[in-house]
Amino acid sequence: PTRKDGVSYVLRIEGRPYTVRLQQQGFLLFFCSRFFISDDFKIYTYNKNGSLRSDSPRIKGGCHYRGYVEGFPSSAVTLSTCSGLRGFLQFENVSYGIEPLGLSAFEYFVYRVSDKKVAGSLLATSLDGSEPGGPTAEEMTREAQGGDQVSGLCPRGWQVTPIESRVIFQFNYLGADDYVVTQKIVQVSSLLNTMFRSFNLTIMLSAMEIWMDDGTFQKTGDGGDVLVRLLQWKQSSPVLQPHEVPYLLLYRDRAAFVGATALGKACQRDATGAVAVYQRSVTLESFSVLLAQLLARSLGINYDNPKKCRCPGSICIMTLEALCVGGAKAFSKCSIREFKTFLVRNKNCPFIRHTLRHPSYRVTVCGNGVVEPGEQCDCGAAEACALDTCCTPRCKFKPGMQCSLGLCCENCQFKRKNSQCRPAADAQCDLAEFCNGSSASCPPDLYVQDGHGCERGTGYCYRGHCQSPDLQCQALYGRGARNAPLACYEEVNSHQDRFGNCGKHPKDGYQPCSWPNLECGKLVCAFPNHIPFTKAKGAIIYAQVQEHLCVSFDFMRGPTELDPLLVKEGTKCGPGKVCINGTCQPHAVLQYDCNVQEKCHGHGVCNNQKNCHCDPGWSPPHCKTRGSSIGGSIDSALGPDDSTGRSMKKWLLLSLGGILPVLVCGTIVVLKRRRLKR
Repeated sequence: PTRKDGVSYVLRIEGRPYTVRLQQQGFLLFFCSRFFISDDFKIYTYNKNGSLRSDSPRIKGGCHYRGYVEGFPSSAVTLSTCSGLRGFLQFENVSYGIEPLGLSAFEYFVYRVSDKKVAGSLLATSLDGSEPGGPTAEEMTREAQGGDQVSGLCPRGWQVTPIESRVIFQFNYLGADDYVVTQKIVQVSSLLNTMFRSFNLTIMLSAMEIWMDDGTFQKTGDGGDVLVRLLQWKQSSPVLQPHEVPYLLLYRDRAAFVGATALGKACQRDATGAVAVYQRSVTLESFSVLLAQLLARSLGINYDNPKKCRCPGSICIMTLEALCVGGAKAFSKCSIREFKTFLVRNKNCPFIRHTLRHPSYRVTVCGNGVVEPGEQCDCGAAEACALDTCCTPRCKFKPGMQCSLGLCCENCQFKRKNSQCRPAADAQCDLAEFCNGSSASCPPDLYVQDGHGCERGTGYCYRGHCQSPDLQCQALYGRGARNAPLACYEEVNSHQDRFGNCGKHPKDGYQPCSWPNLECGKLVCAFPNHIPFTKAKGAIIYAQVQEHLCVSFDFMRGPTELDPLLVKEGTKCGPGKVCINGTCQPHAVLQYDCNVQEKCHGHGVCNNQKNCHCDPGWSPPHCKTRGSSIGGSIDSALGPDDSTGRSMKKWLLLSLGGILPVLVCGTIVVLKRRRLKR
């Protein structure tokens, strides 16, 4: 091996030798999982009586590898050496499975994944000896009520940061041996992480649950129905952690759908989860692609349009054909772009925040694609490093290069000082960030301090957005709309139905609004015309209250989605009042303590670090003196404008250019006069 923790194998496949280059994916769980297995991984079992038993198996984490086949840059290899050689070799359009031969740790057999007689099937055994049933639906997608549902796996004959996931499945369908089942799930997780490597995203397997009966909740119906019940069960689970994403693996002989998830809702804790259907003929490889598609859909990634999306290989993950075709698969440029958009729009995503609060203490590994302590960069596997212009395979910068990643890195060099790296997401309440010229990282996200007034006094800044009910009404109905008066809220939100409520509980239905909290429930707007303009699909009601036309709207949405017409957190609900957790509370709960006239001399606002962020043309820290053309704060890491420095240099050169000739001419005249006197 050329690198630490690197392994090479020479495997003979169909009479031809192939060299496999591998890099370690994990370490023993005793030290903390390196990638995709949680260090406190547990198996929970519900027996037929409904009682819960937990077990903490010692699963080896240091024997999982991923890599490539030498000479095949588009290949992907995912192998485990924990108990013999086991895994997959994926070329561009064909895959091979590797299994130990009997109990031997040194003998193995290799097979094409398309062979349905081999051991690569997801199921343990045939349940009743009958022929496997094919899917009943066509290859198509449709929106399921309550989520995004994928219909139709493959035609008959085809065989195919970290997000903490909990796998739940039915007893006997994956096998009755906990160890064998765990190895299969770990193998699927390894394949899943190989596919999400381009996102620099880790899907961590935190727990498994085995249900030995169907007493938890009803699992019949279409994907949307089962997903709704799973999300309702999630609220009452005694062991499911808030940051975990449950995946229910559901067996069906014949199914009209193969998966369901809530589109783009990975950051909503009450809507995160997925249902995946496996059948007798489905292989681990194909099933891992299905799980990857479901997870990607929850991350806001759409299916690829073949005419518009470029794929780095022969087939992209976000295509229906990916479920039916073997071989290595990757996300398209479209998918990567949509994932970046999702991250920008969900900066406070719970699973991202959880990851940041719980750092893992790991041994640095060069070649895993993640920049860790002691590394300048990490270009990943050898085939990726060969194409990298900034980084060497030894995780060092190439000569003359300063960076490889980051919002302030461009063409392997730091961006110029004071170059904008993160524009303001909200014109009134968010603040732009700028590069400091000496780092590849964009400074931490800054925004106007919570509680600062915005939108002409109708709202408050909250988490970087102006939460004004007027703006919320205008976003829905158009520029003429505005927040309704209290009388409208009294009329509409007292009905406790889909048009007027203070939230919805999975069991108790629509919640009533107490009088003090009327303006923190369903958004009610006033509109000057009888027919408000909106492109949204839904039902609308009107209520004439005094001289006001009150309008309420109900979106046509699935039961897994939160009502987008509930008044947003941090919205103003009266003079000196703000909506927090659906209740109207005093403005003081936001702890706003900035007097911009005194502290920032009327030339700036306070940011979320409670420091002055100066308007353009004024200098921090107190915005008292004129200076920077950008403004900013002491948290912005801004320096003097390069343009100012260059202008000063030009002025000096011009001055010297004008003065020097005069001095020279004056000296010549004086010398001539002296000569004449002599």
